[in-house]
Amino acid sequence: MNDTRRWFYILIAAVAALGVLNAGYLAWSAAIGDAPTCFLNSGCDVVAASPYSKFLGIPLATFGVFFYAMIAGFSLWKLFVHEALALRFIFPAAAFGFILSLYFLYLQAFVIGAYCEFCLFSLFDATLIFLTSFYLWLRRRKQGTMNGISEEEKHGGI
Repeated sequence: MNDTRRWFYILIAAVAALGVLNAGYLAWSAAIGDAPTCFLNSGCDVVAASPYSKFLGIPLATFGVFFYAMIAGFSLWKLFVHEALALRFIFPAAAFGFILSLYFLYLQAFVIGAYCEFCLFSLFDATLIFLTSFYLWLRRRKQGTMNGISEEEKHGGI
């Protein structure tokens, strides 16, 4: 793996780590039954109290913690184990998370009528991870290496 791609995977892992912290705070707030404290607006409590803040009785933020931890794990897997298949997991997961984040933005804007800054930060995280992984996917596809290990990786390249 060349230095440019390495930095992209580091970026994905770092943004995902921030996502874990962000979603972790929201999950913790939900677990203790407290509304998250907003610093820029007052919509966090409205969003957190809405019926859309849970899926199957589990706070959405809990799923977010697992999502971002999974993305960070796959990025670190790629960085340290040099596994060629890591991008096959990162890109579809990132696309799914991005689409869900857009849906949650729609809910905040048109259904709930309030915005949660932590949710918007999560949308920013998911967007950045998606765009970065999409770029990596396009580069890999252009090089014809999606069906296996690249020539660089075959010969011990990182």
